[in-house]
Amino acid sequence: MGGPGRTNAYIEIMRLPSIEQLVRVGRTSAGRFPLVLLSAAIAAAAGVLLPESSLDDDMLTGFLYVATLGIPLFLAIDLVAERRGTSDRTRWIARLAAITLLVAVYIGRLSWSEPVELLRYVQLSVAFHLLVAVSPYLGVREWNGFWQYNRTILLRFLMAAVFSVVLYVGLAIALLAVDNLLGVDVQAETYFRLWCVIAFLFNTWFFISGIPDDLEALDRRTDYPPALKVLGQYILSPLVTVYLLIITAYLVRILVTRVWPSGWIGYLVSSVAAAGILSLLLLYPIEEREENRWVRSYARWFYFGLIPANAMLLLAIWKRIQQYAVTEPRYFLVILSLWLAGISLFYAFSRSRNIKVIPATLAILAVVTFAGPWSAYAVSRRSQTARLENLLERNGMLVEGGVRTPPSEVSFDDRREISAVLRYLAENHGTASIESWFPEGRLAEVDTIAGGSEPTERRHADERAALITAELGLDYVGSWTPGEGGGFNFSVDWDGPPLRISGYDFVVRDRSTLGDTVRVEGLPVAFAYDEDVLAVVMLRDGEEVLSLSLTQLIERALDYARSRPPNTRIPAELLTVEGEIEDLRIAVSVTSIHGVVDGPADPVDGEVSAFRVTRLHADYFFSAGP
Repeated sequence: MGGPGRTNAYIEIMRLPSIEQLVRVGRTSAGRFPLVLLSAAIAAAAGVLLPESSLDDDMLTGFLYVATLGIPLFLAIDLVAERRGTSDRTRWIARLAAITLLVAVYIGRLSWSEPVELLRYVQLSVAFHLLVAVSPYLGVREWNGFWQYNRTILLRFLMAAVFSVVLYVGLAIALLAVDNLLGVDVQAETYFRLWCVIAFLFNTWFFISGIPDDLEALDRRTDYPPALKVLGQYILSPLVTVYLLIITAYLVRILVTRVWPSGWIGYLVSSVAAAGILSLLLLYPIEEREENRWVRSYARWFYFGLIPANAMLLLAIWKRIQQYAVTEPRYFLVILSLWLAGISLFYAFSRSRNIKVIPATLAILAVVTFAGPWSAYAVSRRSQTARLENLLERNGMLVEGGVRTPPSEVSFDDRREISAVLRYLAENHGTASIESWFPEGRLAEVDTIAGGSEPTERRHADERAALITAELGLDYVGSWTPGEGGGFNFSVDWDGPPLRISGYDFVVRDRSTLGDTVRVEGLPVAFAYDEDVLAVVMLRDGEEVLSLSLTQLIERALDYARSRPPNTRIPAELLTVEGEIEDLRIAVSVTSIHGVVDGPADPVDGEVSAFRVTRLHADYFFSAGP
């Protein structure tokens, strides 16, 4: 039974804050973090103006881009300044430096492609949020305080997210009621604008209002939520152990069979590493207690177990890089794998309890790999350009630094790789890196879509790459064009010109090849698919009367789709095959066909493409016959 003191404490906890208290806390937060709130307000304003605005969309997107980065950046600066007791002059110098950085990012993004812009945003966002987590405790040996601080801001973040969602849903329903019950026209954009105000302004303001102002006092806190122990000790740790055993068994299998590790291993190792590190961080404050001494031993064995798993991950990534060179995602996967290897070695062979190493080193990596000749973007551009150079030289198409048409037939796989690199460069980095291979000004004459060598939008990348491959004397191969073992999926272009059907008496519309039977002038007629000869067979009274091969139809569709955007619909005449025997005529007009390429997708003389059809729908036109 609890006494009066416990009751009073409970009442104090359950007491709701007054309006006056909320206003006071909000005003205090605005004074503590003025540029954080200014950034949130700019982000909210940009989001509100973005739909149907007379202002330039790219300018508003840029404001939204840098303002959302400014929120964690200015928060980290202000928290460090508070902790170190720096003067207002020093604090404003740091803030001006951050503003200069954000202006540089705004200007830089104008020349970045969409994929690069997104990746760089993620990099900076991760770096700045990690700075918020670690910067107030740099140079301070307060391990418990660091953990309590991050627990506090994480819970505050989750609470702010829940409150923001609840507030938005409530106000959105209110707007919907006003629209439907009172007849007030509420435009669809209003809901998006409301979300921007709540997500950026309210959410940020609520979050920063709960950040402790006395960080030194956190190191003296000893409270620990039991739910975290349950999650870390009884859920995450057993799961991580099971998956580490699976990975170790897979490693033994690789050593025995000498089969290269699957690329899928990357997802498993990354997930296990993240879950294991999270479980150890959750249990960190109680690992020194007598009943939890096992955590230290478990942590060392966990990091030891990650070392061979991480070696497998690096081997799998290296195989992909050898085949297809470096791209930004592969670059980051290598960097994270090396980081994970370093973290594993550090904690496995040392007795350090410094958990600040994890966020601090990740933040450093995010910043270091952002720009410069060693950055993900510069390395990937050079690697892919070198890959293209090797492909062209191997096929005799690049001689003494200049391109020429191929002296012999170029294989389908090489054409696909050449097309893929050109598409990657056109979309991510532009074509400046290959401009010197062409006669002066020739690439600009061919590559006319971008208006220069700059990167273009994704929807134009295939068209640009197709123009350049044509200049090289090659047929463009799209990423969706199946090679051997790849799948195809074609549908008819319903908006194309009508199909001529003269000379036919009957039609069976949009049937699958399941042997459905119809009666024509008293005789049963059916259509079936003969997998052995890749043909549609017409049966009359159970007897085969005509067989139409689909091989050339599929090859025509493949040829048409190779130089066009993905999911392009095929003209009806290309998906139609006709046949005639005596006075019986039949036309099969395919509406959709799915399948797999079982043989060479680009056969040479004497070879025949082998296809396996998995689904077929068509219209069947035929004459009456005798």
